[in-house]
Amino acid sequence: MKYTLILVLALVAPLAYTASLPKPEIPAFIQSLKDLRRGPPREPITKRVNAQTRWITQKLDNFDDDNEATWEDRIIINEDNFVDGSPIFIYLGGEWIIKPEDIASGLLADLAKEHNGTILTTEHRFFGESIPIKPLSTENLSKYQNVKQALADVVNVIKVLKEEDKYKDSKVVVQGCSYSATMATWLKKLYPDVIVGSWASSAPLEAKVNFREFMKVVGQAYRELGGDYCYDIIDNATSYYENLFYNGEGAQAKTELNLCSNFDEDDEQDQWQYFSTVANVFANIAQYQKPENYDLAQYCSVLRSFSDNDYVALSKFVQWRLGYPACVNTRYQGAVNYYLWSKDNYDGDGLAWTFQTCSEFGWFQSSGSRSQPFGTNFPVTLYTDICEDVFGSDYTEAKIRALIKETNADFGGIESVENVYFTQGGLDPWAKVGAGVAQGATIIPQASHCSDLGSISASDSAALRASKERVSELIAQWLA
Repeated sequence: MKYTLILVLALVAPLAYTASLPKPEIPAFIQSLKDLRRGPPREPITKRVNAQTRWITQKLDNFDDDNEATWEDRIIINEDNFVDGSPIFIYLGGEWIIKPEDIASGLLADLAKEHNGTILTTEHRFFGESIPIKPLSTENLSKYQNVKQALADVVNVIKVLKEEDKYKDSKVVVQGCSYSATMATWLKKLYPDVIVGSWASSAPLEAKVNFREFMKVVGQAYRELGGDYCYDIIDNATSYYENLFYNGEGAQAKTELNLCSNFDEDDEQDQWQYFSTVANVFANIAQYQKPENYDLAQYCSVLRSFSDNDYVALSKFVQWRLGYPACVNTRYQGAVNYYLWSKDNYDGDGLAWTFQTCSEFGWFQSSGSRSQPFGTNFPVTLYTDICEDVFGSDYTEAKIRALIKETNADFGGIESVENVYFTQGGLDPWAKVGAGVAQGATIIPQASHCSDLGSISASDSAALRASKERVSELIAQWLA
Protein backbone atom coordinates (compact mmCIF):
# COMPACT_ATOMS: atom_id res chain seq x y z
CA MET A 1 0.00 0.00 0.00
CA LYS A 2 2.80 2.39 0.91
CA TYR A 3 4.53 1.89 -2.43
CA THR A 4 1.25 2.22 -4.31
CA LEU A 5 0.61 5.59 -2.63
CA ILE A 6 4.08 6.79 -3.54
CA LEU A 7 3.54 5.77 -7.15
CA VAL A 8 0.19 7.59 -7.32
CA LEU A 9 1.70 10.73 -5.85
CA ALA A 10 4.57 10.52 -8.33
CA LEU A 11 2.09 10.41 -11.20
CA VAL A 12 -0.14 13.18 -9.89
CA ALA A 13 2.62 15.57 -8.84
CA PRO A 14 3.70 16.64 -12.35
CA LEU A 15 0.08 17.44 -13.25
CA ALA A 16 -0.38 19.50 -10.12
CA TYR A 17 2.93 21.26 -10.76
CA THR A 18 1.88 22.17 -14.31
CA ALA A 19 -1.44 23.59 -13.12
CA SER A 20 0.25 25.68 -10.41
CA LEU A 21 3.02 27.15 -12.55
CA PRO A 22 3.17 30.96 -12.42
CA LYS A 23 1.80 32.77 -15.42
CA PRO A 24 4.54 33.15 -18.01
CA GLU A 25 5.31 36.40 -19.73
CA ILE A 26 2.85 36.95 -22.56
CA PRO A 27 4.79 36.77 -25.84
CA ALA A 28 4.60 39.91 -27.96
CA PHE A 29 2.88 38.00 -30.75
CA ILE A 30 0.09 36.83 -28.44
CA GLN A 31 -0.19 40.28 -26.86
CA SER A 32 -0.62 41.79 -30.32
CA LEU A 33 -3.35 39.25 -31.09
CA LYS A 34 -5.12 39.96 -27.79
CA ASP A 35 -5.09 43.67 -28.60
CA LEU A 36 -6.34 43.02 -32.12
CA ARG A 37 -9.12 40.71 -30.94
CA ARG A 38 -10.30 42.84 -28.03
CA GLY A 39 -13.88 44.00 -27.80
CA PRO A 40 -14.89 47.31 -29.36
CA PRO A 41 -13.91 50.52 -27.56
CA ARG A 42 -16.42 51.46 -24.89
CA GLU A 43 -18.12 54.81 -24.84
CA PRO A 44 -17.07 57.22 -22.06
CA ILE A 45 -19.29 56.89 -18.98
CA THR A 46 -20.46 60.17 -17.46
CA LYS A 47 -22.78 58.77 -14.82
CA ARG A 48 -23.08 55.80 -12.50
CA VAL A 49 -23.73 52.54 -14.30
CA ASN A 50 -26.84 50.88 -12.89
CA ALA A 51 -26.56 47.27 -13.95
CA GLN A 52 -26.79 43.95 -12.15
CA THR A 53 -25.03 40.68 -12.76
CA ARG A 54 -27.17 37.59 -13.13
CA TRP A 55 -26.21 33.99 -13.66
CA ILE A 56 -28.15 31.80 -16.08
CA THR A 57 -27.96 28.01 -15.80
CA GLN A 58 -26.91 26.58 -19.15
CA LYS A 59 -26.48 23.05 -20.42
CA LEU A 60 -22.88 22.09 -21.03
CA ASP A 61 -23.95 20.47 -24.30
CA ASN A 62 -27.08 22.00 -25.79
CA PHE A 63 -27.42 19.20 -28.32
CA ASP A 64 -26.93 16.07 -26.20
CA ASP A 65 -30.02 15.15 -24.20
CA ASP A 66 -28.08 12.48 -22.33
CA ASN A 67 -25.55 14.98 -20.99
CA GLU A 68 -27.13 16.61 -17.94
CA ALA A 69 -24.10 18.69 -16.92
CA THR A 70 -24.76 22.41 -16.46
CA TRP A 71 -22.79 25.58 -15.83
CA GLU A 72 -23.46 29.20 -14.87
CA ASP A 73 -23.40 31.83 -17.61
CA ARG A 74 -23.00 35.51 -16.75
CA ILE A 75 -25.18 38.30 -18.08
CA ILE A 76 -25.22 41.97 -17.10
CA ILE A 77 -28.65 43.57 -17.18
CA ASN A 78 -30.24 46.99 -16.66
CA GLU A 79 -34.02 46.98 -16.11
CA ASP A 80 -34.37 50.60 -14.97
CA ASN A 81 -36.47 51.75 -17.91
CA PHE A 82 -38.54 48.62 -18.33
CA VAL A 83 -42.32 48.51 -18.16
CA ASP A 84 -44.27 45.27 -18.51
CA GLY A 85 -44.42 44.05 -22.09
CA SER A 86 -41.70 46.39 -23.35
CA PRO A 87 -38.88 45.00 -25.45
CA ILE A 88 -35.63 43.31 -24.49
CA PHE A 89 -32.47 44.61 -26.15
CA ILE A 90 -29.50 42.26 -26.12
CA TYR A 91 -25.93 43.25 -26.93
CA LEU A 92 -24.29 39.92 -27.66
CA GLY A 93 -20.91 39.41 -26.09
CA GLY A 94 -18.19 38.11 -28.36
CA GLU A 95 -14.62 37.03 -27.72
CA TRP A 96 -14.18 39.42 -24.80
CA ILE A 97 -14.97 39.92 -21.13
CA ILE A 98 -18.29 41.73 -20.70
CA LYS A 99 -18.54 44.78 -18.43
CA PRO A 100 -21.39 47.02 -17.20
CA GLU A 101 -20.07 49.79 -19.45
CA ASP A 102 -21.09 47.72 -22.46
CA ILE A 103 -24.74 48.61 -21.90
CA ALA A 104 -24.41 51.94 -20.12
CA SER A 105 -24.24 54.15 -23.20
CA GLY A 106 -24.29 54.06 -26.96
CA LEU A 107 -27.03 53.81 -29.55
CA LEU A 108 -28.51 50.54 -28.31
CA ALA A 109 -28.79 51.94 -24.78
CA ASP A 110 -30.48 55.05 -26.19
CA LEU A 111 -32.98 52.92 -28.09
CA ALA A 112 -33.67 50.74 -25.05
CA LYS A 113 -34.50 53.86 -23.07
CA GLU A 114 -36.63 55.26 -25.89
CA HIS A 115 -38.71 52.07 -26.03
CA ASN A 116 -38.87 51.60 -22.23
CA GLY A 117 -36.91 48.40 -22.66
CA THR A 118 -34.50 46.26 -20.69
CA ILE A 119 -30.96 46.11 -22.00
CA LEU A 120 -28.48 43.35 -21.27
CA THR A 121 -25.25 41.87 -22.52
CA THR A 122 -24.46 38.18 -22.64
CA GLU A 123 -21.09 36.56 -22.04
CA HIS A 124 -20.01 33.95 -24.57
CA ARG A 125 -19.01 30.56 -23.19
CA PHE A 126 -15.29 30.21 -22.40
CA PHE A 127 -14.75 33.97 -22.19
CA GLY A 128 -14.60 36.22 -19.15
CA GLU A 129 -16.16 34.55 -16.12
CA SER A 130 -18.41 32.22 -18.11
CA ILE A 131 -16.39 29.02 -18.16
CA PRO A 132 -18.45 25.86 -18.70
CA ILE A 133 -15.72 23.34 -17.92
CA LYS A 134 -12.04 23.12 -17.09
CA PRO A 135 -9.38 22.43 -18.19
CA LEU A 136 -9.48 24.03 -21.60
CA SER A 137 -8.18 20.85 -23.17
CA THR A 138 -8.53 20.16 -26.86
CA GLU A 139 -11.10 17.51 -25.99
CA ASN A 140 -13.27 19.91 -23.98
CA LEU A 141 -12.97 22.76 -26.46
CA SER A 142 -13.77 20.53 -29.43
CA LYS A 143 -16.96 19.32 -27.73
CA TYR A 144 -18.25 22.50 -26.16
CA GLN A 145 -16.70 25.61 -27.75
CA ASN A 146 -18.39 26.52 -31.00
CA VAL A 147 -20.81 29.08 -32.35
CA LYS A 148 -23.79 26.72 -32.42
CA GLN A 149 -23.43 26.04 -28.70
CA ALA A 150 -23.09 29.79 -28.06
CA LEU A 151 -26.21 30.61 -30.08
CA ALA A 152 -28.19 28.01 -28.15
CA ASP A 153 -26.95 29.64 -24.93
CA VAL A 154 -28.40 32.98 -26.08
CA VAL A 155 -31.71 31.33 -26.91
CA ASN A 156 -31.80 29.89 -23.41
CA VAL A 157 -31.08 33.29 -21.85
CA ILE A 158 -34.12 34.64 -23.70
CA LYS A 159 -36.20 31.65 -22.66
CA VAL A 160 -35.29 32.11 -18.99
CA LEU A 161 -36.14 35.82 -19.08
CA LYS A 162 -39.46 35.25 -20.83
CA GLU A 163 -40.49 32.80 -18.13
CA GLU A 164 -40.89 35.90 -15.93
CA ASP A 165 -44.41 37.35 -16.23
CA LYS A 166 -43.15 40.83 -17.00
CA TYR A 167 -41.24 39.59 -20.05
CA LYS A 168 -43.66 37.01 -21.43
CA ASP A 169 -44.92 39.38 -24.15
CA SER A 170 -41.63 41.18 -24.75
CA LYS A 171 -40.14 41.25 -28.22
CA VAL A 172 -36.38 40.77 -28.47
CA VAL A 173 -33.88 42.73 -30.56
CA VAL A 174 -30.22 41.76 -30.68
CA GLN A 175 -27.14 43.67 -31.71
CA GLY A 176 -23.58 42.52 -32.20
CA CYS A 177 -20.18 43.81 -33.22
CA SER A 178 -17.58 41.77 -35.09
CA TYR A 179 -17.91 38.07 -34.21
CA SER A 180 -20.90 38.83 -32.02
CA ALA A 181 -22.47 40.46 -35.10
CA THR A 182 -21.87 37.16 -36.87
CA MET A 183 -23.81 35.59 -34.03
CA ALA A 184 -26.56 38.22 -34.33
CA THR A 185 -26.95 37.30 -37.99
CA TRP A 186 -26.95 33.56 -37.51
CA LEU A 187 -29.25 33.77 -34.48
CA LYS A 188 -31.90 35.35 -36.69
CA LYS A 189 -31.25 32.77 -39.39
CA LEU A 190 -31.37 29.68 -37.15
CA TYR A 191 -33.99 30.90 -34.64
CA PRO A 192 -36.15 33.34 -36.65
CA ASP A 193 -39.07 33.23 -34.21
CA VAL A 194 -37.01 33.95 -31.08
CA ILE A 195 -36.02 37.51 -32.02
CA VAL A 196 -37.70 40.12 -34.22
CA GLY A 197 -34.51 41.57 -35.71
CA SER A 198 -30.76 41.98 -35.54
CA TRP A 199 -28.38 44.86 -36.04
CA ALA A 200 -25.07 43.36 -37.23
CA SER A 201 -22.20 45.84 -37.12
CA SER A 202 -19.11 44.67 -39.04
CA ALA A 203 -20.11 41.00 -39.11
CA PRO A 204 -17.65 38.53 -40.68
CA LEU A 205 -19.80 35.94 -42.42
CA GLU A 206 -17.49 33.98 -44.72
CA ALA A 207 -15.10 31.64 -42.91
CA LYS A 208 -11.75 31.76 -44.67
CA VAL A 209 -8.40 30.13 -43.93
CA ASN A 210 -6.04 32.54 -45.69
CA PHE A 211 -7.48 35.98 -44.99
CA ARG A 212 -4.88 37.83 -47.06
CA GLU A 213 -7.20 40.76 -47.79
CA PHE A 214 -7.16 41.89 -44.15
CA MET A 215 -3.69 43.44 -44.20
CA LYS A 216 -4.34 44.89 -47.66
CA VAL A 217 -7.18 47.00 -46.22
CA VAL A 218 -5.04 47.95 -43.21
CA GLY A 219 -2.40 49.24 -45.62
CA GLN A 220 -5.06 51.07 -47.61
CA ALA A 221 -6.24 52.80 -44.43
CA TYR A 222 -2.72 54.02 -43.62
CA ARG A 223 -2.23 55.30 -47.17
CA GLU A 224 -5.64 56.99 -47.35
CA LEU A 225 -5.79 58.46 -43.84
CA GLY A 226 -2.12 58.66 -42.89
CA GLY A 227 -0.60 59.56 -46.25
CA ASP A 228 1.75 57.93 -48.74
CA TYR A 229 4.74 58.90 -46.60
CA CYS A 230 3.36 56.84 -43.70
CA TYR A 231 2.71 53.79 -45.85
CA ASP A 232 6.21 54.10 -47.28
CA ILE A 233 7.89 54.23 -43.88
CA ILE A 234 6.31 50.91 -42.95
CA ASP A 235 6.99 49.41 -46.37
CA ASN A 236 10.63 50.55 -46.51
CA ALA A 237 11.41 49.43 -42.98
CA THR A 238 9.80 46.03 -43.48
CA SER A 239 11.78 45.47 -46.68
CA TYR A 240 14.99 46.46 -44.90
CA TYR A 241 14.54 43.91 -42.13
CA GLU A 242 13.33 41.19 -44.49
CA ASN A 243 16.49 41.68 -46.55
CA LEU A 244 18.70 41.40 -43.46
CA PHE A 245 17.21 38.03 -42.62
CA TYR A 246 17.27 36.88 -46.24
CA ASN A 247 20.95 37.82 -46.65
CA GLY A 248 22.10 36.00 -43.53
CA GLU A 249 22.38 39.13 -41.41
CA GLY A 250 19.69 38.10 -38.94
CA ALA A 251 21.98 38.82 -35.98
CA GLN A 252 22.07 42.49 -36.99
CA ALA A 253 18.27 42.56 -37.37
CA LYS A 254 17.93 40.89 -33.96
CA THR A 255 19.99 43.66 -32.37
CA GLU A 256 18.27 46.52 -34.18
CA LEU A 257 14.81 45.16 -33.34
CA ASN A 258 15.72 44.48 -29.70
CA LEU A 259 14.62 40.85 -30.02
CA CYS A 260 15.12 38.59 -27.01
CA SER A 261 18.22 36.41 -26.78
CA ASN A 262 16.24 33.20 -27.35
CA PHE A 263 14.99 34.45 -30.72
CA ASP A 264 16.55 32.26 -33.40
CA GLU A 265 17.35 34.50 -36.33
CA ASP A 266 17.79 31.45 -38.55
CA ASP A 267 14.39 29.94 -37.68
CA GLU A 268 11.72 30.94 -40.18
CA GLN A 269 8.89 30.45 -37.67
CA ASP A 270 10.53 32.95 -35.30
CA GLN A 271 10.92 35.37 -38.19
CA TRP A 272 7.28 34.87 -39.21
CA GLN A 273 6.18 35.62 -35.70
CA TYR A 274 8.06 38.90 -35.54
CA PHE A 275 6.74 40.23 -38.83
CA SER A 276 3.21 39.16 -37.94
CA THR A 277 3.53 41.00 -34.63
CA VAL A 278 4.51 44.19 -36.45
CA ALA A 279 1.54 43.90 -38.79
CA ASN A 280 -0.78 43.24 -35.85
CA VAL A 281 0.49 46.32 -34.01
CA PHE A 282 -0.41 48.56 -36.94
CA ALA A 283 -3.66 46.70 -37.66
CA ASN A 284 -4.74 47.13 -34.05
CA ILE A 285 -4.61 50.91 -34.49
CA ALA A 286 -6.37 50.85 -37.85
CA GLN A 287 -9.10 48.45 -36.78
CA TYR A 288 -10.79 50.94 -34.46
CA GLN A 289 -9.62 54.24 -35.92
CA LYS A 290 -12.08 57.09 -36.06
CA PRO A 291 -11.55 59.26 -39.14
CA GLU A 292 -13.12 62.27 -37.42
CA ASN A 293 -10.32 62.13 -34.82
CA TYR A 294 -7.56 61.83 -37.44
CA ASP A 295 -6.28 58.81 -35.52
CA LEU A 296 -4.07 57.33 -38.23
CA ALA A 297 -2.59 60.68 -39.21
CA GLN A 298 -1.61 61.28 -35.59
CA TYR A 299 -0.07 57.83 -35.16
CA CYS A 300 1.84 58.30 -38.40
CA SER A 301 3.27 61.53 -36.99
CA VAL A 302 4.36 59.62 -33.88
CA LEU A 303 5.97 56.96 -36.07
CA ARG A 304 7.97 59.58 -37.94
CA SER A 305 8.94 61.36 -34.72
CA PHE A 306 10.94 58.37 -33.48
CA SER A 307 13.56 58.78 -36.21
CA ASP A 308 14.19 60.16 -39.68
CA ASN A 309 15.46 56.69 -40.47
CA ASP A 310 12.51 54.50 -41.53
CA TYR A 311 13.69 51.22 -40.06
CA VAL A 312 14.76 52.78 -36.76
CA ALA A 313 11.40 54.54 -36.53
CA LEU A 314 9.49 51.29 -37.08
CA SER A 315 11.51 49.35 -34.50
CA LYS A 316 11.02 52.04 -31.84
CA PHE A 317 7.34 52.53 -32.67
CA VAL A 318 6.60 48.81 -32.28
CA GLN A 319 8.43 48.68 -28.95
CA TRP A 320 6.47 51.73 -27.78
CA ARG A 321 3.16 50.10 -28.70
CA LEU A 322 4.21 46.92 -26.90
CA GLY A 323 4.87 48.89 -23.72
CA TYR A 324 8.67 49.09 -23.97
CA PRO A 325 9.52 45.50 -23.02
CA ALA A 326 13.09 44.77 -21.97
CA CYS A 327 13.25 42.82 -25.22
CA VAL A 328 10.69 41.88 -27.85
CA ASN A 329 9.68 38.25 -27.31
CA THR A 330 8.50 36.75 -30.59
CA ARG A 331 9.88 33.24 -30.40
CA TYR A 332 7.48 30.80 -32.07
CA GLN A 333 7.84 28.09 -29.46
CA GLY A 334 7.21 30.66 -26.73
CA ALA A 335 3.78 31.37 -28.20
CA VAL A 336 2.99 27.66 -28.47
CA ASN A 337 4.13 27.09 -24.90
CA TYR A 338 1.95 29.96 -23.67
CA TYR A 339 -1.13 28.44 -25.29
CA LEU A 340 -0.28 25.01 -23.89
CA TRP A 341 0.07 26.59 -20.43
CA SER A 342 -3.33 28.25 -20.92
CA LYS A 343 -5.06 24.90 -21.25
CA ASP A 344 -4.57 24.29 -17.53
CA ASN A 345 -4.33 27.93 -16.49
CA TYR A 346 -7.22 29.86 -18.00
CA ASP A 347 -5.93 33.11 -19.54
CA GLY A 348 -9.20 35.02 -19.93
CA ASP A 349 -9.89 34.80 -23.65
CA GLY A 350 -7.00 34.07 -25.96
CA LEU A 351 -6.93 30.28 -26.09
CA ALA A 352 -10.68 29.79 -26.53
CA TRP A 353 -10.83 32.21 -29.46
CA THR A 354 -7.70 30.77 -31.04
CA PHE A 355 -9.42 27.40 -30.93
CA GLN A 356 -12.47 28.75 -32.73
CA THR A 357 -10.30 30.18 -35.48
CA CYS A 358 -8.65 26.78 -35.87
CA SER A 359 -11.89 24.81 -35.76
CA GLU A 360 -14.57 27.03 -37.35
CA PHE A 361 -13.48 30.29 -38.93
CA GLY A 362 -9.84 30.59 -39.97
CA TRP A 363 -9.56 34.33 -40.60
CA PHE A 364 -5.78 33.99 -40.34
CA GLN A 365 -4.41 37.39 -41.28
CA SER A 366 -1.47 36.49 -43.48
CA SER A 367 1.00 38.40 -45.66
CA GLY A 368 -0.47 36.79 -48.77
CA SER A 369 -1.40 40.07 -50.47
CA ARG A 370 1.31 41.98 -52.33
CA SER A 371 -0.67 45.21 -51.90
CA GLN A 372 0.25 45.88 -48.28
CA PRO A 373 3.32 47.31 -46.50
CA PHE A 374 4.04 44.50 -44.04
CA GLY A 375 6.11 42.26 -46.27
CA THR A 376 5.71 38.62 -47.24
CA ASN A 377 7.10 36.96 -44.16
CA PHE A 378 4.06 35.75 -42.20
CA PRO A 379 2.31 33.16 -44.36
CA VAL A 380 -0.91 31.47 -43.32
CA THR A 381 1.26 28.49 -42.35
CA LEU A 382 2.31 30.42 -39.23
CA TYR A 383 -1.23 30.18 -37.91
CA THR A 384 -2.05 26.68 -39.08
CA ASP A 385 1.21 25.44 -37.53
CA ILE A 386 0.13 26.95 -34.21
CA CYS A 387 -3.23 25.21 -34.48
CA GLU A 388 -1.58 21.84 -34.96
CA ASP A 389 1.12 22.35 -32.32
CA VAL A 390 -1.40 23.51 -29.70
CA PHE A 391 -4.51 21.47 -30.47
CA GLY A 392 -3.09 18.37 -32.13
CA SER A 393 -3.13 16.45 -35.37
CA ASP A 394 -6.85 17.01 -35.98
CA TYR A 395 -5.96 20.63 -36.80
CA THR A 396 -3.53 20.39 -39.67
CA GLU A 397 -3.96 22.93 -42.46
CA ALA A 398 -5.81 20.41 -44.63
CA LYS A 399 -8.21 19.52 -41.82
CA ILE A 400 -8.74 23.18 -40.94
CA ARG A 401 -9.74 23.85 -44.54
CA ALA A 402 -12.31 21.07 -44.31
CA LEU A 403 -13.71 22.52 -41.06
CA ILE A 404 -13.95 26.00 -42.56
CA LYS A 405 -15.77 24.60 -45.60
CA GLU A 406 -18.23 22.97 -43.21
CA THR A 407 -18.86 26.29 -41.43
CA ASN A 408 -19.70 28.01 -44.71
CA ALA A 409 -21.96 25.13 -45.70
CA ASP A 410 -23.79 25.29 -42.37
CA PHE A 411 -24.37 29.06 -42.34
CA GLY A 412 -24.41 30.04 -45.99
CA GLY A 413 -21.39 32.34 -46.07
CA ILE A 414 -22.07 35.88 -47.22
CA GLU A 415 -25.79 36.24 -47.74
CA SER A 416 -28.64 38.51 -46.66
CA VAL A 417 -30.91 37.42 -43.83
CA GLU A 418 -34.41 38.76 -43.29
CA ASN A 419 -34.68 41.46 -40.61
CA VAL A 420 -30.92 41.78 -40.20
CA TYR A 421 -29.42 45.24 -40.76
CA PHE A 422 -25.77 45.04 -41.84
CA THR A 423 -23.35 47.92 -41.45
CA GLN A 424 -19.73 48.02 -42.60
CA GLY A 425 -16.92 50.53 -42.42
CA GLY A 426 -15.42 51.49 -45.74
CA LEU A 427 -11.93 50.92 -44.31
CA ASP A 428 -12.79 47.95 -42.12
CA PRO A 429 -10.54 44.98 -42.99
CA TRP A 430 -13.29 42.61 -41.83
CA ALA A 431 -15.67 43.92 -44.48
CA LYS A 432 -13.86 41.72 -46.99
CA VAL A 433 -15.56 38.66 -45.44
CA GLY A 434 -18.83 40.42 -44.64
CA ALA A 435 -22.04 41.55 -46.25
CA GLY A 436 -21.74 44.14 -48.98
CA VAL A 437 -24.05 46.28 -51.07
CA ALA A 438 -25.44 43.17 -52.76
CA GLN A 439 -26.67 41.94 -49.37
CA GLY A 440 -28.15 45.32 -48.48
CA ALA A 441 -25.35 46.43 -46.18
CA THR A 442 -24.82 50.10 -45.42
CA ILE A 443 -21.19 51.09 -46.11
CA ILE A 444 -19.89 54.00 -44.03
CA PRO A 445 -17.03 55.73 -45.90
CA GLN A 446 -13.58 55.78 -44.22
CA ALA A 447 -15.01 54.15 -41.08
CA SER A 448 -13.48 51.05 -39.61
CA HIS A 449 -14.64 48.19 -37.39
CA CYS A 450 -17.87 48.55 -35.38
CA SER A 451 -17.81 52.28 -35.99
CA ASP A 452 -21.51 52.90 -35.42
CA LEU A 453 -22.10 51.73 -31.85
CA GLY A 454 -22.06 55.15 -30.23
CA SER A 455 -24.94 57.54 -29.64
CA ILE A 456 -25.90 59.90 -32.42
CA SER A 457 -23.40 62.74 -32.17
CA ALA A 458 -22.63 66.07 -33.76
CA SER A 459 -19.26 64.64 -34.75
CA ASP A 460 -20.86 61.88 -36.85
CA SER A 461 -20.36 62.10 -40.58
CA ALA A 462 -23.52 62.44 -42.65
CA ALA A 463 -23.28 58.77 -43.67
CA LEU A 464 -22.70 57.59 -40.11
CA ARG A 465 -25.61 59.61 -38.79
CA ALA A 466 -27.89 58.35 -41.57
CA SER A 467 -26.98 54.76 -40.74
CA LYS A 468 -27.74 55.25 -37.05
CA GLU A 469 -31.06 56.84 -37.91
CA ARG A 470 -31.83 53.88 -40.15
CA VAL A 471 -31.12 51.50 -37.26
CA SER A 472 -33.59 53.45 -35.14
CA GLU A 473 -36.26 53.29 -37.85
CA LEU A 474 -35.84 49.57 -38.43
CA ILE A 475 -35.97 48.67 -34.77
CA ALA A 476 -39.15 50.72 -34.40
CA GLN A 477 -40.63 48.76 -37.32
CA TRP A 478 -39.57 45.40 -35.87
CA LEU A 479 -41.17 46.28 -32.55
CA ALA A 480 -44.40 47.63 -34.04
